[in-house]
Amino acid sequence: MSRILVLLLTISAPAAGGAQTSGPPSAAPARLEERADAVAEAAQAAALTAEAEAFMAGYADALRAGDRAGLAARYDRRGAFRLGHGEKTFERWEAIRAFYAGPQWQPPARFEWRALSYEPAGANAVVVAGLFLWGTAGGVPRTYSYTALLVRQDGELRIRLEDESGQPQR
Repeated sequence: MSRILVLLLTISAPAAGGAQTSGPPSAAPARLEERADAVAEAAQAAALTAEAEAFMAGYADALRAGDRAGLAARYDRRGAFRLGHGEKTFERWEAIRAFYAGPQWQPPARFEWRALSYEPAGANAVVVAGLFLWGTAGGVPRTYSYTALLVRQDGELRIRLEDESGQPQR
């Protein structure tokens, strides 16, 4: 793919206003390859970000629908680090699956993501940071901060680390 980008950049470089290149002519291919690599990396980051956005939208849908199996399937099969409220634990995937299948987890009456940001952390990982609103039946919705590390496993993004911390009660 980078060779195609180099070719495209080579063809388009003279058309970019007739700008003169600095340095010896032998350096031009190296500069074009660097530009092609930068374009390829940006395209890869954009694709990963779009995939993470779709993952988080699906996660919200699964939460609102109470899709217990679908929620458990979003976690890394090696397990996940769970953080929040001054605590850190590592839970095996089997324990995560059992939690969502059991009576201790109940779907929210209201759920929405707010202000999610995505930061690619390599070719197969992305950090997600933002907020979510969680409402219970008859309760006042609470705002939580949220951070996750999504990693690619078996071709799909999965949650490897998740931090959920509630807004202090006032």
